[in-house]
Amino acid sequence: MPISKTATTTPFPYQEIEMENAPNRYLSLPTPASLRTTVLFGIPLRSFLTGEEVTDDALQHYIDEAISEVEHTLDLYLSPVTFRERHDYSSHLQWWSFGYMKVGHGPILDVQKFQLTFNNGTGGPGSFPLIDIPLEYIHTQPMEMTIQLVPASGVTVSGFVASLYSGLAFHALGAGGVNNWPGAIQVEYRAGFQDGQVPALLVGLIENLAAMKLLSVMGPILFPHNGVSISIDGTSQSTSTLGPGFLQNRLKDLQAMIDKQMDAAKGYYQKRFLVDFL
Repeated sequence: MPISKTATTTPFPYQEIEMENAPNRYLSLPTPASLRTTVLFGIPLRSFLTGEEVTDDALQHYIDEAISEVEHTLDLYLSPVTFRERHDYSSHLQWWSFGYMKVGHGPILDVQKFQLTFNNGTGGPGSFPLIDIPLEYIHTQPMEMTIQLVPASGVTVSGFVASLYSGLAFHALGAGGVNNWPGAIQVEYRAGFQDGQVPALLVGLIENLAAMKLLSVMGPILFPHNGVSISIDGTSQSTSTLGPGFLQNRLKDLQAMIDKQMDAAKGYYQKRFLVDFL
């Protein structure tokens, strides 16, 4: 019975087969409650002017913004996303590079479809794939975001070629000297992190970004001045608050942590440089 998808990989730790006495490498995505007890602990989330407290809805707004910024900056998705892409067919890559193809997003979790179609159909009659590649032939490099076609166990090379590239229309392309075809390869795959497997590094990055956004916008309302002094009939009383100085130091510390975490994520997930196949 053909498989419905390739084996699902674990982006972190990459290529692991067993974790013994493992630390808690994964964390749940931040919530307003967790944000209050971690990166915002001890900070009075209340307007100095009106006395209104920062709501959970407001905190969730900044968490959502931080998640979106991480996904846009790193092209990493914190829950699995299924992509459907079309790539150009190249006879050179198919025959000499085992169908090498670099997809648009990663890390690849699994591949669900790999098809060849030599028409520009949009789902109507005549747009069906010419060749549906058995997923047993799919070899992925999840972190490099590449897919290749390799014979499955027990399949000879000749049998691999015969089963992979079958059909009169396909052979007519070769006979006619057609070596390239725009958008002939259609691939469906999942990328991102599975539920419960978001690395703690990325969760910490989201928390710090959310706190940074909140304090940058609401800081002047939460910390308007350093102190208050009241004097009546020669009697005075004063009190000091954390003030703008604390706010600036806190924002500076958060930015330093964000920079380190972002750099670590770019390094591990290969987002620091753009590398492509030429």
